[in-house]
Amino acid sequence: MRTDYQFPFGQPLQKVVQKDRTPKKAFVLGVYASAVHARWVDANGKPKVSALAVASEPEIFWHGENAEEIISAIPIPAEAGKLVVPGNKNMNGPSGKALDELFLAPLALDRSNTWLCDLLPYSRVNPSQRKAIDGKYEDARKEYGLNEATIPDFDKAELKSDTRRDEILAELKES
Repeated sequence: MRTDYQFPFGQPLQKVVQKDRTPKKAFVLGVYASAVHARWVDANGKPKVSALAVASEPEIFWHGENAEEIISAIPIPAEAGKLVVPGNKNMNGPSGKALDELFLAPLALDRSNTWLCDLLPYSRVNPSQRKAIDGKYEDARKEYGLNEATIPDFDKAELKSDTRRDEILAELKES
């Protein structure tokens, strides 16, 4: 797999994995890593994209905390506008919140005793993100000399990787 993918506005795609590698009581397998989403407004404050994926989530099944700090650290030319926290606060961290509240808590589990893993440990672009990138971002990229957004689309074929299957099995054993 390539390792040089970039989000709109240049943040590199990062692998998102379990940080605390001590043994756990439970193992949760998600689909693919999420992203930090920002609302992109033009130089006049007019919305361009309500929620654009701009960086890898900082941890697996992220809760959305520190989104403003992450977003504000992403450089964007003033003439291209600015990135701000989306109006819909559920754009950052909904799967992490749902995991904790709806799945772990009822089982008397929390993150300290749960190993988290994704089938794909990298963010992928869904159809609505692709539309925003191919439309609004691509136009701005050409006009302002921005980086090419190269995060790949989600492809079910990636789920059939023998290498990734072996990595997940190794994590399951380690957990």
